[in-house]
Amino acid sequence: MSDITLTAVQQDTLLQLQNASQLFNRTQERLNTGKKVNGVVDDAVAYFRSTSLYDRTSALDTRKGNIDQSVSAVTAALNATSAVDGLLKQLKGVLEGARGAVLSQRVAATTQFKNIAKQLAQLVKDTTYQGLNILTATTATLSTQFSERTAATLVINGFNLVATGAGNTNSLFTGATGVFKADGSLNFSNVIFSGAGGTGVFGFSALNLTSAQTIGGVTIAVSRAEAIFSASDNRIDAAIAQNQAISASLGINVSILQARSTFTANYATTLSQGGDKLTLADLNTEAANSQALTLRQQIGIQSLSVSGQQNQSILNLLK
Repeated sequence: MSDITLTAVQQDTLLQLQNASQLFNRTQERLNTGKKVNGVVDDAVAYFRSTSLYDRTSALDTRKGNIDQSVSAVTAALNATSAVDGLLKQLKGVLEGARGAVLSQRVAATTQFKNIAKQLAQLVKDTTYQGLNILTATTATLSTQFSERTAATLVINGFNLVATGAGNTNSLFTGATGVFKADGSLNFSNVIFSGAGGTGVFGFSALNLTSAQTIGGVTIAVSRAEAIFSASDNRIDAAIAQNQAISASLGINVSILQARSTFTANYATTLSQGGDKLTLADLNTEAANSQALTLRQQIGIQSLSVSGQQNQSILNLLK
């Protein structure tokens, strides 16, 4: 039991000071952190709801990072198909240039054709992003999950543009037997091919459109030379069309990935803002509260001082 007796007014004033001090500390915490809900004790419902929103935002940010990496991987492949298109058109240009050219020009055209074709295969093989090349293997897959739902996943299957076997539907030269060799070079005789049951040739030098040409003991008539040029031109056109189809498929996938990336970023922002609405403090209001509470404390202290002076006056009268 206390041996100090306080008046009712003093006790009430002390209680008001204690309440003001607690409110002032809470206000200072809000000003320091910028949040009105800093823990479960502040508002359990708002705390757990905001935590759920912030956790989902963090998960979506991670997803967006993965999506952006997939965008880069597919964009790298898409850029490669664009370069391949240019090289294929160069092959077509060399082929058409060799048509009707003199022997020395056709010999040079053969070298140019083979060099371009070799670079074509090397370019495709160099299109690797973080160890994945979706242009050199049909078994390669790029799987991108957009959310925690397993259905929200985009799977991109690989292609093999430089397949060495026949009948590969993803190869640049679909259905052709051994167009690309294992070392990446191109088998000239399997590209420059009559397509009519005959065999290919090893160079444009054998294809003379002005008179029959005998190379290595084999005579090729003008009509057959023309047929080989025409069939080969069609084969390269088919390769260009095949590459453009693959490019279109990759382009659609890039568009899908970019759309999901943008959506994920916007969605994550919305969730984060929702969490902020539950937890963030109004700093203008809290600053005003801080000033008001400071004034209340000062008034309470002054009230205790006045009460003490009254007691002192009574004591002086009793002397």
